[in-house]
Amino acid sequence: MTTLISFLIVLGILVFIHELGHFIIAKLSGVGVLKFSLGFGPKIIGIKRGETEYLISALPLGGYVKMVGESTDEEVKPEENEKSFANKPISKKAAIVVAGPLMNLILAFALLPLIYLIGIQVPVYLDKEPTVGYVPHGEAADKAGLKKGDVIQSIDGTPIKNWEGLNTAIISNPNKLLKLIIKRDGEIKEVQLTPEASSQTGGGISGFYPPMSPTVGGLAGGFPAEKAGLKAGDTILAVDGLQIDHWIELQQAIQKDMGQGSGVKGQAKEITFSVKRGNETFELRIKPRWNENIKGYAIGISPIQETITRRYGVIGAVVEGTKKMGELTIMTFVIIKKLFVGEISIKTLGGPLMIAQVAGQAAETGLTAFLFLMAFLSLQLGILNLLPIPVLDGGFLAFFGIEALRGKPLSERVMTIAQQIGIGLLVLLMVFVTYNDVMRLDIIDTIRRLLRIAR
Repeated sequence: MTTLISFLIVLGILVFIHELGHFIIAKLSGVGVLKFSLGFGPKIIGIKRGETEYLISALPLGGYVKMVGESTDEEVKPEENEKSFANKPISKKAAIVVAGPLMNLILAFALLPLIYLIGIQVPVYLDKEPTVGYVPHGEAADKAGLKKGDVIQSIDGTPIKNWEGLNTAIISNPNKLLKLIIKRDGEIKEVQLTPEASSQTGGGISGFYPPMSPTVGGLAGGFPAEKAGLKAGDTILAVDGLQIDHWIELQQAIQKDMGQGSGVKGQAKEITFSVKRGNETFELRIKPRWNENIKGYAIGISPIQETITRRYGVIGAVVEGTKKMGELTIMTFVIIKKLFVGEISIKTLGGPLMIAQVAGQAAETGLTAFLFLMAFLSLQLGILNLLPIPVLDGGFLAFFGIEALRGKPLSERVMTIAQQIGIGLLVLLMVFVTYNDVMRLDIIDTIRRLLRIAR
């Protein structure tokens, strides 16, 4: 039940804020508003105040504001001409349309500093001495000669006190040769490392990891690990006889000989896991399952990670929230671009079921996780609604821009066809992402989680 309620709360707030933007600016612009609805379809409950009827409708996946003269084929009474949306200047119509996405962006900007003010959970290792825990073969760190146990002392003359400072230095210097002073077995050495640029963010990647025990912190419902009987707190000692000391080693062992290197499906086979649970050691046979999100095989486990709560003052919270807003905005545009050019598969997109699952997990994790999810989704909703796609707010803004350039609006026929195409594309996208959800999740498990009636 937690998942369903969390989903409805998140969706309800995002839709309400979006439609409230349209509503407020429409009222301020002198446009008559006939309906303000959360949801589509048949009315569940409603109340009328003045000319506006406020509704909650049956289908919760959206909402709308119905304005006087909004539709091109709508007949407007002579006494309502002044309140007609169609009779307002382009500037006012554009302001009404852009107000919805803008309110979503404002909500995200308001929530992010609040999250830092309340306090965020950060990994404990960020405050610890920057000791190398694992170096994968062939990565930048391996080429530089770094080894497990090395302690980073400085980078290009700047002292490095903890993992947070180390991460900042690496991320800020993609493809740049860096001089690292390290301590190895009590001796001071110098190595030269060139962080590779991340294809996702553009920031630098070191190619080494902090110490991370191969201990299970969580299990994904319906995945092979849960079905095989693996439990949170179990430590993986070996995979098919290969000793495991680090979480990344565990991930690599699962992917071995299964097509992960090429990003395509191989022939999945059962793997023998040597597991320690308390004072007991035993073996489990688990067959990994293809996961489209990571383009590889997975058994559905996540690492255990100690965290601490880090709180900021008002100014610090605003600064950190603003920085995070910028990072998330850039990331959203990068993902959109990669989807369009085919660098990221559309199969990775999630729909309502995935949002519901994530909302439930965030709610169970804590208030800040729930608020962060809401901020992130609100930011994405604001940005995506501004894309120049018919039916979306950005599509109407494009129509108004063309109208301003031509000196007259597009014909009703052209706009109708464009909107029908837009609706068709959105329906196809909704069907596709819902199909992705069903294929990605165990549908029975998902329904159980939504209703919280798992046996």
